Amino acid sequence: MAEAAKLKVGVIGAGLWGTAHILGYRALPYVELTAVADSSPGRARTAAQKHGIPQWFENYEDLCALAELDAVSVVTPEAEHLGPVRAAAEAGKHILVEKPIASDVSDAKAMIDAASRAGVILMPGHILRFETRYALVKQRLECGLLGGIVTIQARRNRTRETRKKYDRAHPVFAAAIHDIDILLWYVGSKVRRVRGYHRNVAGNATPDVFWGILEFENGVLGSVECTWLTPDAAGIPSDDILHVITDKGVAAIDFVHAGLSIWNDSGFEIPDAAIAPELHGHIEGALAAELAYFTSCVLEGRHPTVITAAEALESLRVATALVQSAQTGAEVELLD
Repeated sequence: MAEAAKLKVGVIGAGLWGTAHILGYRALPYVELTAVADSSPGRARTAAQKHGIPQWFENYEDLCALAELDAVSVVTPEAEHLGPVRAAAEAGKHILVEKPIASDVSDAKAMIDAASRAGVILMPGHILRFETRYALVKQRLECGLLGGIVTIQARRNRTRETRKKYDRAHPVFAAAIHDIDILLWYVGSKVRRVRGYHRNVAGNATPDVFWGILEFENGVLGSVECTWLTPDAAGIPSDDILHVITDKGVAAIDFVHAGLSIWNDSGFEIPDAAIAPELHGHIEGALAAELAYFTSCVLEGRHPTVITAAEALESLRVATALVQSAQTGAEVELLD
């Protein structure tokens, strides 16, 4: 029996998270990682040599022009998604674009329009929808086992060292967008108004503290917190929680007390065992599930339903309103 042709995928952006995509794709037996591109001199070549990728480019346009390529992951900085997505769509490639879908609402709309015109998949990388605990809570809510949501509290705190890697973006776009998406996914209602607060404690280019309040049209109240002030030596890279209160009970997710910690002469460590742990030379966890879902959609010719570009656009609209509120010191209304 002849071996089935593999799905040929390229990765645009070979930084820390782009490398995670590379390792994730390598673990999928029906995927052939064909090319990598990165504008930083030498980075794409280094990634290609290290991971056995046959082709590498410094320009994403050259990667997208590959006739044999079926799909791409766009893993560039938040404000640099439009160009690669548009080029990939115009070349007829299916696209997984990392969160947030863009840092500007008009860019996100242009990306959605480009994918629609080309008839290709545009799937946003909102990875928490593929994390087992978050997905199980969603399932319980859909089945009615948890009742109706009253309030949701989400926290996503990171270390000072991590902030240096993401100082290019406001914490709402760099991290809190994850929780904004989850709140919208769980509640299933439009956001009526928001109030945001931010502070800059360390004097970086962007704030390192953010709090936001969301009032939904159906009456649910939500809050998101994001700080970049956890001491590096604490060994807690992800101080994340989700607390959902309903009229029938409570659902809680806690990344700090996640069931695995390591104590040694270097100190205390809570390793990632959920989002993108590297095991046996490839990526497991939520990222692996996300990449498997995206590639299965491409192979089967169906558009994603777990996460859609329209939902990512709505999360971006809310995130943008929260930043506007923090900047102006006033509530922002979202409903027309």
